[in-house]
Amino acid sequence: MDERLVAYVYFFNVQRDYYECHEVGESLWLDTGRPVVLKGLIQAAVCLYHLQNGNVRGGTAMWSRARSYLQPALPIYEGIDLAQLTQDIGAVFARVPIDWIDRIVTPDLIAALDLPVASVCVVDDSLAQRVAQYQPTPQD
Repeated sequence: MDERLVAYVYFFNVQRDYYECHEVGESLWLDTGRPVVLKGLIQAAVCLYHLQNGNVRGGTAMWSRARSYLQPALPIYEGIDLAQLTQDIGAVFARVPIDWIDRIVTPDLIAALDLPVASVCVVDDSLAQRVAQYQPTPQD
């Protein structure tokens, strides 16, 4: 398993750094023939990044695309429970007021929603152990 997938899970679950997830995910995606499922994982992180920053419109649109890329690979990809991830992110967006869907709001308004936290559910013990031991490097 590529170390960049480990880094993706680490940044998603531990740091909640969705921008960095995008960066390491995109590097892996480009180097592995651009698999659609990785595109979905990248966009899953990006949709949360947009939402966190108040770009509800962009986050919602990105989540719609991400789901379509993840769907064919359900339920498990490389030790990641994509079905659970899809459910978790869906629960986040379900809590966003419907009248915000096409808006950009302040990050403070998003924080005040006290949204559930989406996590990458790891079902492979080896991946879980590697994520637990992961140490980001300065370029990460």
